[in-house]
Amino acid sequence: MIKVIPFKAEHIECMDVRDYEAKTVCSMPQFEAAVKQWEDSKCSATVVFDGRILAIIGYMVLWQGVCEVYILPSKYLSDYPHAFARCLRRVLTSGAFNNFHRVQLRALKDDLHSRFNRFLGFEKEGVLKKYDSEGNDFVMWAITREDR
Repeated sequence: MIKVIPFKAEHIECMDVRDYEAKTVCSMPQFEAAVKQWEDSKCSATVVFDGRILAIIGYMVLWQGVCEVYILPSKYLSDYPHAFARCLRRVLTSGAFNNFHRVQLRALKDDLHSRFNRFLGFEKEGVLKKYDSEGNDFVMWAITREDR
């Protein structure tokens, strides 16, 4: 059974972060401060399945009515993609985001992320060229109130 529990900073230490995120996101100079903010904001959760942390999920309010979703995946996420996708779709449609007219996220520009984000109900908006520290392109995805 998949569980969504409140995020604690120590969950990062207990999870096996995917190699890409370990190399990019987790090595950012402000990563520790971001993790503390995730915990303090109460807008983050840890997704656990079969005793393993699959991902840290959450959102940041950018300004009134707009938030950005983030996902920090573990190496185990690829073992349970359908369970995780269904869980995240339930979270997005649960009513927790009803106060937002725009919910957005950024993701690597590839087939896997495109299929996943479309399944979640996001619409592709544009490409962010050479966006990350590795020079990869990203895509901006959004769900707007008209899309719901």
